[in-house]
Amino acid sequence: AGDGRDCLPQMVAGVLDKIEEMTVFLDPLKGSYARFGGHKAPRYISWSHENRSQLVRIPAAVGEHRRAELRSPDPAANPYLAFALMIQAGLQGIEQGMELPPAADLNLYQADRESLSRFQPLPQDREAAVAAARASGFIRSAVPEAVAKRYFEG
Repeated sequence: AGDGRDCLPQMVAGVLDKIEEMTVFLDPLKGSYARFGGHKAPRYISWSHENRSQLVRIPAAVGEHRRAELRSPDPAANPYLAFALMIQAGLQGIEQGMELPPAADLNLYQADRESLSRFQPLPQDREAAVAAARASGFIRSAVPEAVAKRYFEG
């Protein structure tokens, strides 16, 4: 922000809030969902500073090296659409003053069932991701209808 505030936490909170609705655009292929939870791809809506099993990792860095890594997008994602959605969700997080949930500082690839039950999973298949996007006012406002229809078709 122009006032010197660190808006990264609110921006990440906005992305976490909208990630389920955005997933079909970040992971457009049926096969995109097979890698969630393995192959170094996250399965749950979570964040951490510490490890790469989380959906968002905010490495311990300062200044120009401070960043957040969204770890779910598939290489088949359209980068322009993916960045537009991440920016739009992040701006909503800033505008609404969203707060990050507590960090998930555990390895979710090795966590027990009880620990995992605290986290909402990403859509488990393309059909669930399409359903979340279709029901989303956020997606209707951020993605042109003709583009959305193409993604909803498969």
